[in-house]
Amino acid sequence: MANDLRLVQLQERQTMSFGVKETVGTLVAGGILFMVGFYAYTKVGSSIDTSALTTAENTTYNNIRSNITSGFDLGSVVFIVIAAAAIIGVIWMAFR
Repeated sequence: MANDLRLVQLQERQTMSFGVKETVGTLVAGGILFMVGFYAYTKVGSSIDTSALTTAENTTYNNIRSNITSGFDLGSVVFIVIAAAAIIGVIWMAFR
């Protein structure tokens, strides 16, 4: 009976370690994609010629750029939430 309990605990710890590895992988891959996306956004946005746009078009263009920037600002919060969830999961499994 005690051996069965230890086996279950060992399996739970292995499952938890796999979850941590995947979470770290997601954070790294997501962070790289986030940086590449932001780099591409800044390069493309700075190369667009807006001198021929009307006032209404220029306002729309600036609103779109502002919304994209806000999206990137909020996108960084996703990584904080994923990391916090991983930390909470590790703590929860450690004190089970």
